[in-house]
Amino acid sequence: MREGLDLPKFGHLPFDHFVVANWDTTSPLFKNEQKRILVEKWIALGKYGRNDWALAMFDDPIIDHVPEGVPQDLLSEEDRAISSLLSTVLWIRTWFGDPTDKTSQEAADTAYARLRKEVLQQGRENNHVFCIPEEFVFEDREELTADVQQDQDVIEGVATGRPGSVPGYLLAALMHCPDLFEGMSDGDWRHFEEEERAAELAESDRTQKALVLVADRKACEEGWVLALAVNHRGGILPVRVRERTTEAAQIAVNWFEGEPLSEIVDDEDEDVEFYLGEGNGWE
Repeated sequence: MREGLDLPKFGHLPFDHFVVANWDTTSPLFKNEQKRILVEKWIALGKYGRNDWALAMFDDPIIDHVPEGVPQDLLSEEDRAISSLLSTVLWIRTWFGDPTDKTSQEAADTAYARLRKEVLQQGRENNHVFCIPEEFVFEDREELTADVQQDQDVIEGVATGRPGSVPGYLLAALMHCPDLFEGMSDGDWRHFEEEERAAELAESDRTQKALVLVADRKACEEGWVLALAVNHRGGILPVRVRERTTEAAQIAVNWFEGEPLSEIVDDEDEDVEFYLGEGNGWE
């Protein structure tokens, strides 16, 4: 865990309060399975659905009674600590090779290592780009392979980026940072009412809230990294971008500086996967 990060106690994150209210102590599901269901429901609530829990937490973070059987360790210390990082950029690996073919898996690992070094390290040893924090790099084979094998958002190793969908690999990442989208800030929007709130919500549905860089098969083998814009419900927005390896980090820099993917194209509502160049993605 990075030094200097705050470690919020249980009750000091909005998601904690949601867990206490919704955990089913009689469920036959494994803990991680039930956690995933709750995270999926939490993300689907959207900003105002989550807002009630946040405002309650701001008012009083101390949970008077945690029922027996409700876990307080769904988020690791590392997960809780990254809630204080102001980042909405995720890097997610989705290509691990053919699960039945060791040679394919080894080739995928080699290709991914090359991609990772070029994008996240800018081709240098002992380096990491500031715009994609290491804490938001998700590449664990065990956590991600199940979704990749079953999810229709990844077909033959290539992420399809269906508009409106919340891909399983994104949910797997958000299980580490369920409060990513709004963080701990108490902005004016939290206190909007009626028409003002409705207008804010309608705009939020079509506005980028986070940037997801996907290391899928096309990225690992051809060098074309997929960039997805997602809204406050985790839904993929229509515009998707493929950028060559040497420039992929710049998309994260642009987002860090306030430039959404929609500014790259003429029509942000067009369902299109736009390549920022031609030919070899490694050049």
